[in-house]
Amino acid sequence: MLNDIIFENPNTKPMHQSVLKRFSGIAYQCLKESRENRPEMSEIVTELESALNIHELFQNEEFIGKWNEQLYEYQQMIKTVEPPLNYKSEDELMILMSKGVLLNGGKTWFWINRKGEHCEIISIAECLGSDAESYLFSSKYNSRFAVGTYSIYTKGILHVRSQFLSPGITYTVNLVFKFQNPFVDGRDSYIGLKYVLIGERESLISYFAYEREDGWWASELYQFTADHRTVHLRILFEGYDNEDYIQVEGIEFQPLENVEHIDEKQLISDSDSDANWEEKLPVDYEDIMKRSKNSLQWTTKEEAYSIIRKGFLISDNKRKRGIWFSLDKNGKKCHMLSAKKALIWCWKKKGYYLNQDDFLTSLRFGEAIQLGDDTFINIETEVQSQLVSFETTYACYLVYKLPKKQSRFDSPMEVRDGQYDTGDKIRYIYLTSPQTDKAFNGPKIKGLPQTRNDGWIEVQIWEFQAATTVNMELELLLRVVDERKISGIIIEGIEFRPV
Repeated sequence: MLNDIIFENPNTKPMHQSVLKRFSGIAYQCLKESRENRPEMSEIVTELESALNIHELFQNEEFIGKWNEQLYEYQQMIKTVEPPLNYKSEDELMILMSKGVLLNGGKTWFWINRKGEHCEIISIAECLGSDAESYLFSSKYNSRFAVGTYSIYTKGILHVRSQFLSPGITYTVNLVFKFQNPFVDGRDSYIGLKYVLIGERESLISYFAYEREDGWWASELYQFTADHRTVHLRILFEGYDNEDYIQVEGIEFQPLENVEHIDEKQLISDSDSDANWEEKLPVDYEDIMKRSKNSLQWTTKEEAYSIIRKGFLISDNKRKRGIWFSLDKNGKKCHMLSAKKALIWCWKKKGYYLNQDDFLTSLRFGEAIQLGDDTFINIETEVQSQLVSFETTYACYLVYKLPKKQSRFDSPMEVRDGQYDTGDKIRYIYLTSPQTDKAFNGPKIKGLPQTRNDGWIEVQIWEFQAATTVNMELELLLRVVDERKISGIIIEGIEFRPV
């Protein structure tokens, strides 16, 4: 009856009965006359969150289908849970298994993701075995496991044995840890973890780690497709470059997520670009267009907007060097500086300029710079307030091409503020080819290269807030983290676009 009253509209999908029972149950409790008989606010929040979680799972047909197929297996698995699970219904069991439970005598943390795929973390103590006595133990990092975390600061072999993987699923194997003395929160960090998968010939390096929503950090080690529920990996750790010790919780098996990266520079349709065009036209558009190198001509505001959307070259009154100005689809100002205008140079060996005859594709500025051998790239420029939108966060992109020999570009580069280097605003980027990048299972790292529509490659190297009407000096220092020299990279310029 309650379901019929709430969902009179035939277009509204009814709730599962168990979900509706939870929502209505807590609502009825809140209506009791006596205050003592009404639930506490914390109880109400817990019950509503539980009902919402169950509702979302029941709405997920992929999850429910796999759950029903493997329900008997889950009922057998939970018999080994320590401590024993306390649940009253299949719905509560579903919530518990989606959040995570301890199996295998408290040595494995198991959960089911939103696609119904199995995930697990093997405790580091289990992976170290009898060798755990050789490492420093800690119980202060709020680990899932009673055995806590271990600080791995010397060479050691981990024996990693999974038991509950989903066959046919591609997994990433991650090291899960926390920094002993964290110097930064909420972003990716360089770690330089060196290791060998025993049975493989080459040593490997995991350059980056990223902080997750649960407060732990993860560094990807390996990817493979599971043929069986069980797999045995032996991993030899050889050390890492980060100055801080790490406290390792375990080795994680996480299904690879296929994330589609949307190209922010994709062309939009004429109907989209024309929508509300008058509101998007900058108030100072005439002043900017008068700076055009080619003496632009327009008769209406709509024509002016169309020209600016496509972009045009403007002159810099100080150095007479190229600037490409345009608007994005939201009417925010964008511009690109030539490599010469941005003063891009190396410390040790001077680069040389290439002209249009050296390229099959057209150049915005008629030239680009090819850098010589060095471990550093320096960028010194000025961001003109007229060319950015006020109170807008901007990303700065390096626009480049790679030489034919690209082996020297495998290592990441560290990016620092050359003016105010306090050590707390370090970024890391890759200059590799986007086509050779393997799939990455963490959050989208801003320092990964992307192919542009014009055939060049871009990588985000910095962010800043355009918060004043005063020109801003920008000086960035890019350094290869392993001191390997790079040479031959061709740079067209740097571009500023709203985030």
